[in-house]
Amino acid sequence: MILNIWQILILIGCGVVVALLGIFIGAWLVFKSKMAVPGESFFGGIPKGEVYTIPDALEAAEFPEEESKAQENVLTRTQKFLKTLGD
Repeated sequence: MILNIWQILILIGCGVVVALLGIFIGAWLVFKSKMAVPGESFFGGIPKGEVYTIPDALEAAEFPEEESKAQENVLTRTQKFLKTLGD
């Protein structure tokens, strides 16, 4: 199958069009991701209402001070494991 010069030029032109299409789609994706706000869907707009709030540090729950049975169990098993390794 031998192609003449016009067929070769058409094939190269199609390749250029496909490459440019990929470049423009990639540029649009980068622009869309850079300009997005938290909670925005990809094809939707800015969500209505409050999306997510972080409670203040003073209102956050405190971590428990005493160790639970599960924590003690993990600590003892870890110590036994480290003793078997010779540490």
